[in-house]
Amino acid sequence: MFHVERTLKKSTVLIFLIVIILQSCIGARPIYQIDDYYISENGKEILGTKPLNAFIFENNLKNLPFEQFLAVKYNLDNYLTRDFWVTIDKNRYKIIVYDFAEFDKYFGTSNFSPLNQENIANIVGGQPKFIAISMISDSNEDCLSEKSIFQNLAINYLKKLKDEYISIK
Repeated sequence: MFHVERTLKKSTVLIFLIVIILQSCIGARPIYQIDDYYISENGKEILGTKPLNAFIFENNLKNLPFEQFLAVKYNLDNYLTRDFWVTIDKNRYKIIVYDFAEFDKYFGTSNFSPLNQENIANIVGGQPKFIAISMISDSNEDCLSEKSIFQNLAINYLKKLKDEYISIK
C-alpha cells in the first residue's frame, strides 16, 4: 500500500510539471500601440463586400465624445448616428463608426494598448480608448483596402478628421 501512495505522489508532481511546461510554451499575443493610426482588416461586412478595413486611432479621452464631435461637424440628427454620407471631390463616401462592442467584436480591445493613460477624473463620459472607422464608396467599395484606388484619399481624409478631433481643446 505504501508503494501505491508513493506512485500517486510522483504522478501528481509529473502532471504538475507538464502543465507548467505547456503554459510556458504558449506564445504571447502581440499587443499594438498606435502612434498615429493603424489600418486593420476584418471589420464589418457590408452587403456585397468582404470584411471592411478600418482606420483605428487612440482616442483623446479628455475631449468631448467622438460621436458628439461628428454630430456637430456633419450636422447629424443625433449623437447615436454611426454611419453617414460625406462628399469629397464631388463623390459620395459612407463613413462607418464602430461602437465599443463592435470594436471589441471585430478587432479585440485586448489587442491594443493605449500610449496615453488618463485618470478617471479627466475622462469625459464613458469613452472607448480606441476609435475605428471604415469608409466605403457609393458603389460599396472598401476605400481602405490596399486594392482600392480610393485608399490614399480615404486615409488622408480620415487622418485630417482624426487630427481635427484630437486637437480640440
